[in-house]
Amino acid sequence: MAEASSNVTAQPYDPKWDGSRIVPKRVVIETIFGCNAACDFCVVNQPTSRAKGTMPMDKFQGLIDALAPHRDAIDMLDLFGLGEPVIDPYLAERVRYVKAAGFRNTSISTNAHLLSAEKARALMAAGLDTVIFSIDGATKATHEAARVRTNFERVVGNAVDMIRIRDTEGFATRFVVRFVRQPSNEDEWDDYLRFWQRVVSPAKRDLIIRYDVHTWSGAIEDGEIVDQEWRDPVIDRNACHHIYEKLVILADGSVSLCFEDILDAQFGFGNVFENDPIEVFNSPRFNKIRKLHADGKRRNMKICDGCMVLYNEPKRLLIDGR
Repeated sequence: MAEASSNVTAQPYDPKWDGSRIVPKRVVIETIFGCNAACDFCVVNQPTSRAKGTMPMDKFQGLIDALAPHRDAIDMLDLFGLGEPVIDPYLAERVRYVKAAGFRNTSISTNAHLLSAEKARALMAAGLDTVIFSIDGATKATHEAARVRTNFERVVGNAVDMIRIRDTEGFATRFVVRFVRQPSNEDEWDDYLRFWQRVVSPAKRDLIIRYDVHTWSGAIEDGEIVDQEWRDPVIDRNACHHIYEKLVILADGSVSLCFEDILDAQFGFGNVFENDPIEVFNSPRFNKIRKLHADGKRRNMKICDGCMVLYNEPKRLLIDGR
């Protein structure tokens, strides 16, 4: 099969931001904080003042209602954060509510260990647009070492079954198979790619994605980072597009700066259960950070200085499955 791929090109990011009100292009809603897995490269089980748990359904509905007037400007709405969304007992109901409200491009990211055929059908029937499978090896030993407390055969079987159900029962959901590259698994990429190219469908907009592991701004040890020489002075001067484009809402209603801030939401921007989410996204404290970035001073912030996300984006590999 032909490998059709495209690398994301590094570009200076100029937000052209003048301090005016912003509506995010992407909204991330963490419906559940907690996970069945215990991956070394994730911060979900690190110490935090946040309590594990599920976002109440009434709070979720109120949040979606508040965002609904902006649905035409919001290109993507993710129902995942620092946790495994399949654990959420309201997940299919949430998807139905979001789609009834008119939002496009709704997705979840799952390790697939707990994904049954029943749950798969319910999510696709609810109108879920995209499912991202987090699978990090072509062999049992490698995947299970990366995705601790998951079973390789079960994960792959559940993912393949959901794709098969989509193909045979006519659902419109697309699939993204995601490989987080690190020294322990990089030698398996070619085998991984060959296997999943036989499973996914480019005609249905499925993708296989590879990107490098990162350190969550130094919150985890960097021993598994592929490229230790990651500093780039040009990228260091760029503003980070995530803080202008992405609203990240945690299960307790707090708003984080970005995914690097997802464990604690340390900046205290506000809570969407108490305030309008777009107003929280445009709070003076959030805008102060945007101004810092726009002035080329991103590295003045510890969390941004230690962040590898902008350095990994140009190396991300997208393959359409052919």
